[in-house]
Amino acid sequence: MYKIGDFSRIARVSSRLLRFYDEIGLLKPVNADPQTGYRFYSAKQLADLNRIIVLKELGFSLEEIGPVLKNEVNAAELRGMLLMRRHDAERALASEAQRLRQIETRIAQIESDGQLDIDDVRVRIEPARRLLSMRRIVASFGEARGLIGVLQSEVRAIYRRGHAGQLVAVAHSQDFETDHIDIELGITLGTNETPGLSEDSLLTIRELPESRMAICVRVGLPEDAHLVTAKIGRFVEFNGDMLAGPSREVFLQPPRLDRMHDAVVEMQFPVCSRG
Repeated sequence: MYKIGDFSRIARVSSRLLRFYDEIGLLKPVNADPQTGYRFYSAKQLADLNRIIVLKELGFSLEEIGPVLKNEVNAAELRGMLLMRRHDAERALASEAQRLRQIETRIAQIESDGQLDIDDVRVRIEPARRLLSMRRIVASFGEARGLIGVLQSEVRAIYRRGHAGQLVAVAHSQDFETDHIDIELGITLGTNETPGLSEDSLLTIRELPESRMAICVRVGLPEDAHLVTAKIGRFVEFNGDMLAGPSREVFLQPPRLDRMHDAVVEMQFPVCSRG
């Protein structure tokens, strides 16, 4: 048997970490002297220690590793856990690859313009959102703004004092038309929030799917949004991506119908890689 210091040198794991594993019951020494408190380990324990190291590198938590070491997890359960780790790793790789493309975009912008625009486009994974919404086809942006008032009135009928969720507009039209706008307006709901809707309610509850979004913030009326959408378009093309579904506008602060020119809106275009 080895004292903890010698075992630490053989295993190339710190004594402090070995003591921690002992304290949480993950890897206890073969023997501990009750008089001195010295811990003693066996070379046979190197296999378990190596399994701990490998499982940690695969992304398992210490709470998950314990049952695996004790053979309390069958092969099917372990395979399921590894598939989840693979999914997490794939998402992390995709996120880092996108980060690299964004860095390259910024470098190219600096080389081209000599500066980095502070009002820049970025890419973000938007999680799935539940939405309390209404969808209409309207003939103008002014009519679309009027729908905000209708939505707010419907929401007050349910919550009395309104709702703290963000206002979201989804543009369902495949082509851009100023006189035939297929728009959905809604407010975001909490994960477990399910408001009771009457039979004659104009609202429905639905889920917006998780999406990879190219995002840029605009201030002002939607009639001026082309300045921001053009910026998003250049960014998407430069990164070799393509648009992938209805765009969204998320109001970062509650809109005032009498001051819509001061609206602060995050414009979001879902994107995916070509091919």
